Amino acid sequence: MLNISQVLADKNDTIMEKWLEEVRKDRRIESSVNLSDTALGDSLPQLLKSIAAVLEHSQKDFKKIASGSLEHGHLRARQGYDADEIAQEYGLLRRIIFSVLAPYCLKGSPEEIIQIFIEINTVLDEAISLCFKTYIQDRLQELEQIQSQLTLTNQELTRLFEASKDNFSHLAHELKTPLTAVIGYSELLLRLQQNVNAEQGSLNIRSIERVLQGGRHLLRIVNDSLELSRYEAAQIKLNLALVDVRSVITTVS
Repeated sequence: MLNISQVLADKNDTIMEKWLEEVRKDRRIESSVNLSDTALGDSLPQLLKSIAAVLEHSQKDFKKIASGSLEHGHLRARQGYDADEIAQEYGLLRRIIFSVLAPYCLKGSPEEIIQIFIEINTVLDEAISLCFKTYIQDRLQELEQIQSQLTLTNQELTRLFEASKDNFSHLAHELKTPLTAVIGYSELLLRLQQNVNAEQGSLNIRSIERVLQGGRHLLRIVNDSLELSRYEAAQIKLNLALVDVRSVITTVS
């Protein structure tokens, strides 16, 4: 039986080099573009060593690949990888391992070759499973943190919105008092000017009317704003009353 575990350990650097080259070429793994070779292959040497250690014994102890696979999942989660990008990476790794081991495998019998392929596939499948386990855990934790932050942000925005409504209502009330005074005095001046001579009185009356018109317009805006604030605060009470619909239609038409 070929000692495929030893061959795999001896070819560790070759597999690493080929894998990095293939990942750089694969446009489906976009998250690798801005990573250095060190960051990209940081956890792979340990993973390859653990795979070789598992293949060394007939009774496969998958605990030996747990450390490397789990760390690889943590690393890819921190680097912002998508799940399909990780799957693509492992697909490339599987293909490169088989291509590197092919010359050695061909020295064995067909039964040995089949057994080697089965064992390597089994170990790699377990490695992928463990990698995705930590990757999903980290991404879920990240989503929970984002959700918590969004909740806090939403609470703060709600508080600011309520405060702005209170401030707006207060401002509207503060504007209403001087506007009422402006309108009242304008109406008084308008009555007084009606007794002045025609030419001078006409000029003053037009000026006062413009002031009065502007003041009434601002007052309507303030009143509408206060009405809107009461509506948003659910403070408007409906006064239901009977209406003669026929007379309303007759009046409108």
